[in-house]
Amino acid sequence: MELLIKTLRGEVEALTDYDCTVRETAENEKSLDVTVTKTGRNDHSFELIDNENIIVCDGEEYVIKKINSSTAVGTNKVSASAIYKPLIDLADNYVYSKSGKKKKMTIDDMVAIALEGSGYSYDISPEGLTTTFELEDFGDGFSNDLLRDILDKYKAEYTFSGKKVVIAKELGRDTDYQIRHRFNSRDEQAEIDTSTLKTYIRGFGKENDKTKSYAVELEYTSPLAEIYGIKHAAPIRDDSYTDKNADELELRLQEELTDTIELSLTLTYTELKHFGVQDIRKGDYVWCMLDPFGINKRIKVVGVERYSDPNKSPVFTFGKLKRDIKTDMKKFRRTEKRVSKLFDAAGKVKGSSVGAGIRIGSDASFDDGYDPTTIPRYGPATAVSDGLLTSNDYQKIQSIVVGPDGKPQVDMASSTKAGLMSASDFVKVSKVTVSPSGANVDLNKLVSDLAALTARVAALESK
Repeated sequence: MELLIKTLRGEVEALTDYDCTVRETAENEKSLDVTVTKTGRNDHSFELIDNENIIVCDGEEYVIKKINSSTAVGTNKVSASAIYKPLIDLADNYVYSKSGKKKKMTIDDMVAIALEGSGYSYDISPEGLTTTFELEDFGDGFSNDLLRDILDKYKAEYTFSGKKVVIAKELGRDTDYQIRHRFNSRDEQAEIDTSTLKTYIRGFGKENDKTKSYAVELEYTSPLAEIYGIKHAAPIRDDSYTDKNADELELRLQEELTDTIELSLTLTYTELKHFGVQDIRKGDYVWCMLDPFGINKRIKVVGVERYSDPNKSPVFTFGKLKRDIKTDMKKFRRTEKRVSKLFDAAGKVKGSSVGAGIRIGSDASFDDGYDPTTIPRYGPATAVSDGLLTSNDYQKIQSIVVGPDGKPQVDMASSTKAGLMSASDFVKVSKVTVSPSGANVDLNKLVSDLAALTARVAALESK
């Protein structure tokens, strides 16, 4: 990852001694964070890191928007956050013109207005983007807001190629890479998210200025409302919809409503290489087949995080995997059917199993020897019969002799009986004699003396 710093005056210098992260997100945002440590190698470029100057990363330009300088242990550091320059250019360009009175507009008509005065051209792949919308006074806004409005209408995607905005229904490549459970993937983790779950949405078309009524007003309720109840989504208000294209509003309501339970998947490039995925970019599709989670579908790379540190693997975030509503409904019906067998309409437990208390039916089975209707009673154990203890354990405990101090006592050993030591060890020790005076005997010295005497005797015998 090579970085350059470019000033507003056009000066360009190379950056060194930095730690950099580049992020591309699902919201089509692209940013760069870098921390540079001042050294003798970057004196010429360190001071150029300033707001509104440009960081060039692998040929792409990012405008610095935030700066944080710090000193620690005699070291100067500066951290900078920068936004992809084309996004800044469109956010800074305001379109003052409007399309005029109500008329049908194509995506080309709208994009031409949205990019007016921005210095950016556009290229649109027409497949799937031929719908026209009846609009009035389209324009009068920032280029990026107008462009997002257009893309929302068409459910399209865009990217930048230099000073050109490239728009298509979908931009990613459809690869044949596969992530398979127990084939090249294991220990998968799925994060299930219902925080954005909505089950009901309303849509309003063109409003009549006099009557304040709408040319079209529709609503859509998700089948999941039967399980999770009514959860309202923000309504859609769009003057481009009339009674003539009410069917388009109906489709948009179903598309806009987040009536799915989502599972997210994040993998590093190191993991992807293990799966056989060598070349993958934001927008690409791979096949994800994780049987334990009921997943078998194409998923899209919606986010990428790359690092200047060669030891850190890039991280890829895949688009939300939407659980099938039909599967959820089937599970709900099955659970509902089972529960209905237990409770009556009033919510009380069915059957004769509940009276003054819960009774165990005759068809219940238990482990051998277990009778739940009686509580076992055990007597004391003896040397020949089990009780609270086994007879063997009873005999062992009986052989323990306890002294007045409450501690177990052990007999002394003899030549025929073991005690504190074995009988054989007792015999060995008894053969050791000690002088009546009780003089100390250094066994180590005794051994060395014997060794010396043995050596002297051997020397005399050899003469």
